[in-house]
Amino acid sequence: MPIGGFLDSFPTALFIGAHIVFLLVGLWAFKQARDAKQGYAPALWLYIASQPVFIGFFAGIITLKMAVLTEQTLLVIMMVWIAAKARSAKA
Repeated sequence: MPIGGFLDSFPTALFIGAHIVFLLVGLWAFKQARDAKQGYAPALWLYIASQPVFIGFFAGIITLKMAVLTEQTLLVIMMVWIAAKARSAKA
């Protein structure tokens, strides 16, 4: 059994709830960064956008591989965006 197989015994609603919480945390982090006038604040929307993707998986709309690939792509773009903002702030 792969590591984490025990999670399959939990109800889908638990995972949807977790991703709703992650979405809310993302919105909170965005607001904090925006209010602090951080140049990277808009990049946090990519994390926020990744959470409905997982909810789409749990709703049976997309596959797990599609959800993971989309989420990871959004997070890589977010990291590059934040790093570029940090680099331009130094200049």
